[in-house]
Amino acid sequence: MLDEIGYVMDNEIKWRAMPADFPAWDSVYACFRRWRGQGLAKDFHYRLRGQVRLAKGREAEPTAAIIDSQSVKAAASVPATTRG
Repeated sequence: MLDEIGYVMDNEIKWRAMPADFPAWDSVYACFRRWRGQGLAKDFHYRLRGQVRLAKGREAEPTAAIIDSQSVKAAASVPATTRG
């Protein structure tokens, strides 16, 4: 199932457009929905990110983040006096 889900995400295709050599798209999608509902999709993402970072000689958890300044300036939660 992980290969099929990864294929859909990597190739940015619709679930129904999965190749015929994979299991039926609706079965894979149902599994993905269950995992997502239980928080497993995020857990898989964080574990994989940690493994990739360790393989590159970095810490498993990132220590910094980059925020797009345009998104912050335009956010409704930012006071009007500090926007723009």
